[in-house]
Amino acid sequence: MAINHDGLGRETPWAETVVTQEQIGALCDALEDDLPLFGDPAVAAASAYGGIVAPPTFINVFRRAKTELLLGALEVDLPKLLHGEQEIVYYAPLRPGDRVRHRIKIIEVGRKKSRTYGELDYFTVLITVKNREDQKLVEARQRFFVREG
Repeated sequence: MAINHDGLGRETPWAETVVTQEQIGALCDALEDDLPLFGDPAVAAASAYGGIVAPPTFINVFRRAKTELLLGALEVDLPKLLHGEQEIVYYAPLRPGDRVRHRIKIIEVGRKKSRTYGELDYFTVLITVKNREDQKLVEARQRFFVREG
């Protein structure tokens, strides 16, 4: 087996962070995304959001915690990891200055046939982001496959 299936249900502790314009800018630079809503205060203020917001894939700034969980709980060999699919639901925008808490949980593990790789282990993580009032801001599910050999 490519992963430890006993990792099902493992999760990171809640971690608190402050969303910064620097984080948003770095992500936008990496993605070559120059949408003014993410970086131009004047344009963003005139939008329906009333100010700068984080891009939809902002949850990737929590990658370090996810990697540590996967290495520890599932014993994933990172070079064998294949990104499958993801679904991100925003209940409210994330903005620079927001103090948020996030947790990552392994919610599914299994094995599946693949036309290309034969049988593969897979797992799904749930990333939850809440504000200080415990209101859910973002929920994301990400599925990954792990090649053998």
